[in-house]
Amino acid sequence: MNKIKHIAIIASPDNKTDLIEWSYFNKDALAKHEILASGNTANILEGTLNKKVNVSESGKPGEYSALRNLIEENKIDALIMFNDAEEIMHNRSLYGILETAIKNNIIIATNRTTADFVINSKLIDNEYKVSTDEKKIANKNTFTVAKTYPLAKAS
Repeated sequence: MNKIKHIAIIASPDNKTDLIEWSYFNKDALAKHEILASGNTANILEGTLNKKVNVSESGKPGEYSALRNLIEENKIDALIMFNDAEEIMHNRSLYGILETAIKNNIIIATNRTTADFVINSKLIDNEYKVSTDEKKIANKNTFTVAKTYPLAKAS
């Protein structure tokens, strides 16, 4: 990873307030990096960060095929998602982008707290060598999530 990271940010309409507050809070840290977002998320970030945000093609509403392609081409270093966990697991497009990010071993934050720690890490502003062994292992595995979790019966 280069010193300047390429960070993709996704936010659902229900989480726009968190996105605004988070981007103001991390404005200085985010200003050093290239930001990619689509639609209203890009507009919000341009306003809060006062910098140009690269706009991702979104295709049909809810699809992130262009972003998935960028991740697979190693053009995205980090993915930050402002979506509810249930929404990520049940929305095929969001789950697909998360799965692609995992397989390609990029930085992932799926909540505001993790996003704060990632953006404010001393590693974010430095070059970083990603282990190629980790990428090979991740690309060979298929990731699935169980739809239900059976509970043990008390005896």
